[in-house]
Amino acid sequence: MNRFAHYLAPVLLLAATALHAGCSGSGGVTTSSVAAADSPGLIANDDPLARPVAVAWTSARAKRCAFYFDPAKLKVNYLAYERTQGAAGDQLAKLERSYDTTYKGTADRIGADPGYCTSSKGLEIKADLQRYLAGDYTPNLPKAKQVANCGFFGCGVQMSDEPFDSKKFWSDKDKDPKKR
Repeated sequence: MNRFAHYLAPVLLLAATALHAGCSGSGGVTTSSVAAADSPGLIANDDPLARPVAVAWTSARAKRCAFYFDPAKLKVNYLAYERTQGAAGDQLAKLERSYDTTYKGTADRIGADPGYCTSSKGLEIKADLQRYLAGDYTPNLPKAKQVANCGFFGCGVQMSDEPFDSKKFWSDKDKDPKKR
């Protein structure tokens, strides 16, 4: 048994070293944006197409949760608003296509979920729907959440791009003795 342990220990040590070296090629933590499951995608509120996407997304969600309103009338009122803002021709057609695509995609995605209409979602939908029915079409899309992708061994220590300065290091230590 003793002889077996002498051969096994270096092999395990070598395997662990190789595994660690292969997985630590990244210099830092990478993050990626993840949107909510029912959100219309990774579109920011300042994007030119955010308004039709937000209105259509809210309309489809409100219809799914049985809010009392006319989705067709909301669409007509929204497109009339865009016309008064100066949209015409190709631009208006693009806005309408974006609206229709978002509405259909959202309705298809959430239509089969029996537990979709929770009270918290209902409050969110109601607030946005009331604004849109009143003629305020300011988009209020959810922000994408940043998720760290740390790999198999978890997130390591954050590395700084700033070069090490010993004078700064010791002056910081002198200022705050708790960091020692």
